[in-house]
Amino acid sequence: MIDILLAVYNSEKYLAQQLDSIFSQTYTNWRIIIVDDCSSDKTCDIIEKYKQKYPEKIVLYKNNRNIGNPCLNFFKLLKMSTSEYAMFCMFCDHDDVWLCDKIELTLIAMKQKESQNPDIPILVHTDLKVVDCNLNVLAESMVLAQKLNPSAKTLKELVVQNNVTGCATMLNRKLVLMASSVPKGAVMHDWWVALIAAAFGAIEFVDRPTILYRQHGANQVGFKNASKISYVFNKFLSRREIKSSVLKTYIQCRSFLNRYRKILSPDQKELLESYLKVSHGNKLQRVSKLVCGGFLKHGFFRKLGQVIYI
Repeated sequence: MIDILLAVYNSEKYLAQQLDSIFSQTYTNWRIIIVDDCSSDKTCDIIEKYKQKYPEKIVLYKNNRNIGNPCLNFFKLLKMSTSEYAMFCMFCDHDDVWLCDKIELTLIAMKQKESQNPDIPILVHTDLKVVDCNLNVLAESMVLAQKLNPSAKTLKELVVQNNVTGCATMLNRKLVLMASSVPKGAVMHDWWVALIAAAFGAIEFVDRPTILYRQHGANQVGFKNASKISYVFNKFLSRREIKSSVLKTYIQCRSFLNRYRKILSPDQKELLESYLKVSHGNKLQRVSKLVCGGFLKHGFFRKLGQVIYI
């Protein structure tokens, strides 16, 4: 059984299309657990229609108050996905479209990885095809367009930069159980679970798009084409945004260290503490610790941005 974790809020525009794509999957042994964050549109009406048609496939929970934070809602869903019958779970956004073999392809990779070591937390993630609001293709590969490095799977690499997109992931039960308590300092749910898998288990990347990743004006976290000069130029002008994003990595690192200190290895604790020390000292000292510690991001312009705005 696979639990598909779906967080919704005023999702009426695209929700039915997403649900249809899930019900069209080649692999069918799954259920959808939905948390509605106090929608004021017809979101819940749409869900109820699907529940009437597929009562055994959908579980709906409604928040008593609007949380307004997708990260917290997904951690709430993780906590709901601890049934002994759910061996794996997948994050799902309301506005995307899953390709028909998304679950099947991801599950094959997961089972292959689990067969090698069934007792560790495992995360499998795939590439995405980026589309506009009408599903016209903007980029055949999000990994290539954003110049990401999915081979970066170590704790040192991931503490600095995330390359895992939540809606393209699958978690095994061991990882779900380790991630089901809500951390205060997590930047995003996908980044946090990637850190857990990197520290205590394994990460596997499937080099194939399994999802149409829809971009529209209401996206919480959107796609930016790192190949465009305009993106690079505007990014360098966003000094406050860059400094804020770096600060969040320190907060997340501290939270992760505190949460798992008792089970981290001595080398892992030293690594995380070394990254936290990068934020101390004058500019030259910070840059030196960043470079000498091996905490540079992937890609020339990302490295340059770190050095300039650290």
